[in-house]
Amino acid sequence: MSGSTTFPPAQPTLSGDILQINRFLNDPLWIMRALRAIGDQLFISNKILTGQQWTESGSVGYEQNESIFADNAPKPVPPGGEYPLTTTGTGPASMASTVNWGQDAEITDVSISRQRYGVVTRKFTKLVNSHIQQVDSVALSAVASAVTQNTAAIASWAGTGSTPYILRDLMRAFAKIVNLKQGYMPDTVLLGLDTFANVVSDDKLAQLLPREIPGVQQNPVNAGWESPYMKRIGGFLFVTSPNLPVTGRATLLDSKVLGAFVDERVPGPGYVASTDDGADGIQVKTMREDLTDTWRIRCRRITTPVVLEPAAAWAITGVDA
Repeated sequence: MSGSTTFPPAQPTLSGDILQINRFLNDPLWIMRALRAIGDQLFISNKILTGQQWTESGSVGYEQNESIFADNAPKPVPPGGEYPLTTTGTGPASMASTVNWGQDAEITDVSISRQRYGVVTRKFTKLVNSHIQQVDSVALSAVASAVTQNTAAIASWAGTGSTPYILRDLMRAFAKIVNLKQGYMPDTVLLGLDTFANVVSDDKLAQLLPREIPGVQQNPVNAGWESPYMKRIGGFLFVTSPNLPVTGRATLLDSKVLGAFVDERVPGPGYVASTDDGADGIQVKTMREDLTDTWRIRCRRITTPVVLEPAAAWAITGVDA
């Protein structure tokens, strides 16, 4: 062997070479990294339900709207007197069970030979898009069903009639949530694509935005630049998705406490997690099918969304009227 040979060998490159593509498909960790790269900017529900819980049994018990206060107020205690005992109640109990959301995709040797890496990219994109659409739809539907507190917008945010008061509507909802005195601090606005388009193109907000990018962080009203699905305005992160079950309303929420994904760890040979601790619950496996000259890629997540603090969210209706 030549003295120039290095060990360990270099990671497989993402070139059009057939040998390199097959090495890539044989490495589930590389597959996971590629799937995450495609999906990171599109997955919305994990920005709304930011908590992470785990279960070993496939089910989880949880409590909603648990008060941050004891059941009784403190009382004056005279010298030598006994301190009053109070209970610390919990919220209504609920149960949820995990669901194994999964999907396989096949890539034939013939398609790799003829289309090189392009066929791999398209398969990955479709696999991720299907996964995102399903999990996002389930999670966002759970949020929509759980949030019942609401007020009507002063005027439509579409600007079709009276002048819209977008920030005023949001600040009023912010005040109502904070006035619950449960420690909630709203930071995110969830809204539909049409509403999102109306917000980011609103003339009033545009006049407050900086003319140059370096001034964004110092301006009281600023917009993010990293994603077409997220903008930061008035101190709130605006998040939109085509998978919202309800349109015509915007939901202000505290993403830190609203809810969580409960994932189940199910060990299996050949599966790898997207991070060392499996933080997002996604697992990937690659399988060589020699009988049919194909590669089979599997992506799965065993999870269920839970809304823990529905009172931490407030819906504003009539935003698209």
